Formats: sequence, C-alpha cells, structure tokens
Amino acid sequence: MAMAAAALWSSAASAQSYVVWGIGAERCAAWVDAKRSSDKVQRAAYETWAHGFLTGAGFERGGAIMTKASMDRDGVLKWLDDYCEANPRMSIERAVVALLGRLGGEK
Repeated sequence: MAMAAAALWSSAASAQSYVVWGIGAERCAAWVDAKRSSDKVQRAAYETWAHGFLTGAGFERGGAIMTKASMDRDGVLKWLDDYCEANPRMSIERAVVALLGRLGGEK
C-alpha cells in the first residue's frame, strides 16, 4: 500500500494542495479488487477511507457538500464502484473528488 502521494485539487474558485495519506493514494483498480475480495476487513478499510474523506470535506466546508437526502452511504459506494470500474488508473482520492464535484461540493 502506498504511504502517501501528493495530489492537487483545482476548482474554479481556488487551487489547493494537500497530501493524500493511505488508501486514497492507491489506484481505483485496488478499490475494485477490494470490493471483489471476500476479505470484509479490506473492503471496509476502503469504504471507511472514502467516507472519512467526504466527512472531512464536509466539515471543512461547513457542511455544504452533501446531506443524507442527496446521496446515502450505499449510493456513495455504488457511485465509487462504478467510477472506479470505469477509471481503474485514477487514484481513489480523485474518484472521491469527482463524486464531490457531482454533489456540488467543489469549493
């Protein structure tokens, strides 16, 4: 597992640099492999990372990203499953950022 990778998130309003730690630095192909695995702990680790990133982004933006009404936990995971299937070389962090953009969560 990659320990850390640098990533850049750009939006129309601003550009922000940050370090991506842990699972988020891995490729979407790893997400897909984890989802297909019988290892529930591995799957939970990937899901928890994505949920944590979304929670942190919501906190940073004062809750202005998503509500339970806009997409529930299962909807988030299904969206990320589909995105990562279609974009296996993309990082997991970038997949979650793409989801944020879909939900109107760009800063």
